[in-house]
This record gives sequence, C-alpha cells and structure tokens, in this order.
Amino acid sequence: MRQETLKYSSKGRNLLTYSDRGEQAIRQGDSEIAEAWFDQAVEYWKQAIALTPDNYIEAQNWLKITGRS
Repeated sequence: MRQETLKYSSKGRNLLTYSDRGEQAIRQGDSEIAEAWFDQAVEYWKQAIALTPDNYIEAQNWLKITGRS
C-alpha cells in the first residue's frame, strides 16, 4: 500500500503540473499546446482513479463532461 501511496504522490504532482501548464497555455492563446497538456493530465487522472475511484468524483465528472473518459 505504501508503494501505491508514493506512486500517487508523484502522479499528484504531475497532475498539477500538467493541468497548470494547460491553463497557462490557454491564457497565452495556444489551444493546441493546452490540449496536449490536458491529454497528459487525463492519463494520470485515469491511473489515480483506478487506484482509488471513490476519491476522485470531481475528476471523473470532468473527464465525462469534457469527453475524455
């Protein structure tokens, strides 16, 4: 279990980095780059959700709403 926690900690940092960079790209008007960052975040969200699905209801909703699930 501890190993999964450590894996998630790393994933959590990556999620924030990818999401933040996506938001920054949107602010700079570069939607293609933003989509690439968000796509990377989606992969990490899916992995995190697979580990603990009950903890990420908002993320699951975001994935559904944006058509990324």
